[in-house]
Amino acid sequence: GWGCGGAGHSSDSLVSHSFPLSHCSGCDDLIGAVFELGRTLCRLQLSDEELALFTAAVLLSPDRPWLTESKKVQKLQDKIYVALQHEIQKKHSAEDKLSKMVSKLPLMKTICNLHLDKLEFFRLLHPETAMNFPPLYKEVFNSELQYSDPRES
Repeated sequence: GWGCGGAGHSSDSLVSHSFPLSHCSGCDDLIGAVFELGRTLCRLQLSDEELALFTAAVLLSPDRPWLTESKKVQKLQDKIYVALQHEIQKKHSAEDKLSKMVSKLPLMKTICNLHLDKLEFFRLLHPETAMNFPPLYKEVFNSELQYSDPRES
């Protein structure tokens, strides 16, 4: 299962050790939303397989503005949702588990947009640090930042 609240860690101790909060003044809303999402997903008690498939479905989002083959991504995402539904039925989980998972997507979108806003603000304040972000992080979020419209939020 997914490591929810194990090993005697409180969410506060995880935050203080995992994130350099000094670099992120005004990130309380983002961090709070991430932990609230984590709590709600923990309550669903997802198996490793369910979490992996749900993660894949979320990552394969066909509505990203820079995608050139969104129909192919949509078809792949649909197949993953079918596999996820099959996994849930195989484990004899509650029938509404998938709909509860899917109901978290708007919150995840909000968190993503909040993250992009904070990231853009951070890049403006600390351009020298932003230049040293890990390559994968830059690859993922540079494309999102180029296409995000701050007025959409």
